[in-house]
Amino acid sequence: MACDNCMRERPRTLGLGILVLTAAALLTSCGQDEGPEIRRIEQGPVYTFIGDSPVCDVLAFRTTISGLSLRIAGTTEDKFTVFPTSTIAPLIKMNFAALRDFSTVLNLSSVNENSYDQVALTLAGANLVLYDPTSAPPIKTVTGRLSTATPAVPIQPNLTVVKGQVQALRVDFDMLRSIEVDAQGEVTGNLTPMLTATAVTPTDAAGFGFFDDLVGFVTSVSPNPVGNFLGGFTCQLLAGSGPAVSVNLNAQTDMYGAPDLKSLETGRVVEVGAYVDKDGNLVAKTIEVEDRAVVEEQRIAFVGYVLPSPTLDASGNVTQFKFYVREEEPDLSREVPLDSVVVVNVSPSTAFQVSSRPTNFANVPFDASAVAAGQELIVHGQYTLTADQPTVVAANSIYLKIQTLQGGLASLVEVASDGRTGAFWFDPCARIQQRAPVLVLTNNDTVFINVFGLGEITPHAPLLVRGLPFYIKNAATYHGVPVPAGTLLVTARQIHQLQ
Repeated sequence: MACDNCMRERPRTLGLGILVLTAAALLTSCGQDEGPEIRRIEQGPVYTFIGDSPVCDVLAFRTTISGLSLRIAGTTEDKFTVFPTSTIAPLIKMNFAALRDFSTVLNLSSVNENSYDQVALTLAGANLVLYDPTSAPPIKTVTGRLSTATPAVPIQPNLTVVKGQVQALRVDFDMLRSIEVDAQGEVTGNLTPMLTATAVTPTDAAGFGFFDDLVGFVTSVSPNPVGNFLGGFTCQLLAGSGPAVSVNLNAQTDMYGAPDLKSLETGRVVEVGAYVDKDGNLVAKTIEVEDRAVVEEQRIAFVGYVLPSPTLDASGNVTQFKFYVREEEPDLSREVPLDSVVVVNVSPSTAFQVSSRPTNFANVPFDASAVAAGQELIVHGQYTLTADQPTVVAANSIYLKIQTLQGGLASLVEVASDGRTGAFWFDPCARIQQRAPVLVLTNNDTVFINVFGLGEITPHAPLLVRGLPFYIKNAATYHGVPVPAGTLLVTARQIHQLQ
């Protein structure tokens, strides 16, 4: 059974597809006329985006989102149920730890015209997966105990839904404040969901905001121009449990790994950098087309982290490493369980690439010498199951993903006249990165949040660095900055100082 056919047989989250036709349909009224004296209930399309802030050593925070509702402003109980409806009952598998200072599309639905001042989620179950170097393998699962299964949070400012206008609501889950730790810093399992919700105002340039790295697989391709777009494709998110979104290409879209849309195959795993424009279209800025998953040949994509102590040859190139599996594209966890550890074999024919080429502004090479513990990778390959032994993956290609590292500023190295370009030493807090100092490079395109530039970073304040982490085997100079041998070097897309 081919991968794309396999996915068609899986349950789909209806109402989440961001197709051009779907968006257009949502711009019309969905109410029913109940009589000449009763006003028709008009509706408008509303996106819901969801993101998270990370916690050191938490590899996964798994729960299921089975409901979302909005409270009408000025009331105490009057609500609009976004999902489930009488005909749609989505069950979205969510790993909040995968959204480390990222966000993704959770929902697109028609919502009654009104002003809403509160959003509530319905959660089912919670499991935490921790990195624990004292265990073998170094993975520990903790059963979570939610203080409430229906956390509700004010929307600030209110979300105002108007017929014919696309609206967006951003919900951020704060793992840092939600997970209880004891006096020794150990996770107890007690969880008090802490969220914030914001009605997003679009801009002409960036629409409702940019998504750094939407990961999914292609289920259909539309290579013909439609309106202002050159064509597009449908991409299934969240390993099949989330929305099927339509990715639209325009003249500014950079696509790597395929010469054109007509050459794009279904079943290909893609990583997309995109924004939702003010008209509700998901528009790609960059697309990295990766390997094609073929389920019947046991060839899929594994997303996760390199565990410490990879095996190297005499030249310092990796030949094998243990790999924590956070996600699979498509989801074959019935055979290779999520949160398990697999063994990845690297051969001379294994291809290496980065998932966000614009983020590699220093042109740092990624090859068999640049793999190190703590890196988040996508490993494409054929897996082999053996009873009572770890699953073995023969890597066909390996992609270095954008990831978020948490820690604090150690020292500034260089600050250019623009205040943004330069370098600094960073102390990561995650033990999977062995807490070795990391060198961070920035440029004029690096986004700074809560600070205006490198000189504004507060020493010892919690800091999130998002970018591509390369292991530098031999001393070199990148972007004008000397890099010592054996350094983890991050080309940063974003610097976020937590308040």
